[in-house]
Amino acid sequence: MPKGPKRVYGKGQLHFLTCFCYLRQQKLAEEKHRNLFVQLLEEIRTKFRFGVVGYVVMLDHFHLLMVEPTIDTAANAIEMLLQRYQRRYNSSVRGEEPAWEIPYADAHIFQPEKIEERLNFMHLQPVKEGLVEHATDWEWSSARFYSGIEEGVVTLERATLQRKSAG
Repeated sequence: MPKGPKRVYGKGQLHFLTCFCYLRQQKLAEEKHRNLFVQLLEEIRTKFRFGVVGYVVMLDHFHLLMVEPTIDTAANAIEMLLQRYQRRYNSSVRGEEPAWEIPYADAHIFQPEKIEERLNFMHLQPVKEGLVEHATDWEWSSARFYSGIEEGVVTLERATLQRKSAG
């Protein structure tokens, strides 16, 4: 029986993570739930000491572009984020249903030009879904940081990958 994708750590690559809510339900539709998610993301970022290069929290999923943690692994950091959100969400809605689809997607970014591509993809999600007219209107995204407007709850850092020299 095939196993899930093998995740590789310690290579200095960025992780582009995508996780959907359980059965694609809009468990992040309410502003208070998106606010809770970004608050928990910042707490986990601090605890595991990883950099957030970009993110967007949508109504039924999130995307996160992160630097590998200095403490533990990206997988353990994200698992803790998902678990903490699920506990708080279920307490809020007085439910027991899972909050997240498992497994989540974890793509490694190892080409510098892919960073901007992924950031643009994330930042345009709320516009494409008709939630806002401009990417910078969506509060639960790193688009404002990259436009110089404001940072928000999640501390962000610009990241670039080292290009391998030819020769």
